[in-house]
Amino acid sequence: MPDLVADNIEKQLGTAQVLCGVSFQLQQREILALLGPSGSGKTTLLRSVAGLERPDAGKIELRGKIVFDAGSGFEIPAEQRGLGLVFQSYAIWPHRSVFENVAYGLRLRRARETDIQKRVGEVLERLGLGHLGDRYAHQLSGGQQQRVALARAMVYNPPVLLLDEPLSNLDAKLREDARAWLREIIKQTETSALYVTHDQTEALAIADRILVLDRGRIQQEGPPEQIYAHPASRFAAEFMGSNNRLDGTLAEVVGNRARLTGEGWSLWGELRAEKKAQDAATGLVRVERLRLTDNAGTNHLKMKLRSALYLGERWEYVFYLAGLRIRVWGEERLAEGEYWVSFPETSLWIF
Repeated sequence: MPDLVADNIEKQLGTAQVLCGVSFQLQQREILALLGPSGSGKTTLLRSVAGLERPDAGKIELRGKIVFDAGSGFEIPAEQRGLGLVFQSYAIWPHRSVFENVAYGLRLRRARETDIQKRVGEVLERLGLGHLGDRYAHQLSGGQQQRVALARAMVYNPPVLLLDEPLSNLDAKLREDARAWLREIIKQTETSALYVTHDQTEALAIADRILVLDRGRIQQEGPPEQIYAHPASRFAAEFMGSNNRLDGTLAEVVGNRARLTGEGWSLWGELRAEKKAQDAATGLVRVERLRLTDNAGTNHLKMKLRSALYLGERWEYVFYLAGLRIRVWGEERLAEGEYWVSFPETSLWIF
């Protein structure tokens, strides 16, 4: 039985239709990421599951128990759903110690003091906060505050964890570390989690499965490697990864292959949309799929190096050909001049 089922959820805010019949399931011990740009509806969907927003249509079940049904008007309040919530702002009470912040949910549930001491102590130790129980929010780093918010959500063993951009307030380096330990902790506790983020790298690293949302609709659903390597739409392809975009016209269409042309260039790629010859089209290719080569082979373009950016672990080159601008990654500094850039046909997706 899934831990969470959302069926045909709709929500309108003002004149905007924020959710347009979204349906999904969260399996036991699964981390499901809701991924999309600002305004895609991901946070509204999470808040609907939490009971903080009331959908206009649809049904929500937690472990087989209906908590919301628009058709019958039935709704269980947020405080009775027993879900663990971790917000972007952490929402830690500054006048309470770490221990009391984490214990708050248990005290609301009138747990025995001996149970509170035991369960809070266990979760603080698990999250590396055991020595910080007496400290207050202003005495903690951003990463420590984030762990306190997670501990407070996990201490009463909720059926589902709901995390809304939980790492967005951390600096870049700390966020990289947090991705690893956050997934590890959720998996160790065998908790299922619904995870909202606009950060594709975060979703790829943490989630078992991803829902890509845009304008209140699911554009694609699947495991991270499938979402990245086999995008189902132009939106999904552009949103994921670091891409080069080539706008042009289809000169030829042969089955699922097509030749895309522009000013001074022509390239073959995989056709991913219903198109015919002479239609305008857009080609997308991941930056890491391009290579520099020494010859003028098939799907190679001779391009002028405009700039080279040193990124530490790699170089990023910017090449131009007429109005075409292409980024390529490499391992060494390049001298000014012209170079052949190879575009693998199977990696150039044409929409």
